[in-house]
Amino acid sequence: MSTRFRPLFALSLLCLAASAAAVELPANLPKRKAGLWEMQMGMAGGQSQTMKVCLDEATDKAMYQMGAQMSGSMCSKFSLAVKDGAVVADGVCSLPGPQGNVTMTSHSETRFQGDSSYSTTGHVKYDPAVMGHSEADVSSSGKWVGACAAGQKPGDMILPNGQKVNINDMAAAR
Repeated sequence: MSTRFRPLFALSLLCLAASAAAVELPANLPKRKAGLWEMQMGMAGGQSQTMKVCLDEATDKAMYQMGAQMSGSMCSKFSLAVKDGAVVADGVCSLPGPQGNVTMTSHSETRFQGDSSYSTTGHVKYDPAVMGHSEADVSSSGKWVGACAAGQKPGDMILPNGQKVNINDMAAAR
């Protein structure tokens, strides 16, 4: 994946998640098991990125709340529902692009396998096209790998570049 396209890809994945978080969550939304999760994100034809996150119930909630705050100003339409065992999210968001705002229309479906793994497939459309890309297929998956490592606290995220940030600290700073 081109280095110039990576920020747009990251924003696409973030908005897929953010649009899902901006609505009231369905009562039957699947829950993830507490502990260390390995999560991969990728785009068709590109290399996937892997990160690890130490989760607990409060951290999951904080992630949803953070997404809701971010998408509130970016997304004009969004919906989230659990249909046929999948969490289905649709959104229309306005993102800052290299030459003005870009409208991103997204659809994603997340399927959970119990409380210890999930996979998401999604499709995004950009208007106008960004760096020659008007559409992209994106995917993400996550699996529980065990207890959080010694010294890790809920919210600790190890990014693909090895940098460690804490989601809860980021939410508190807002």
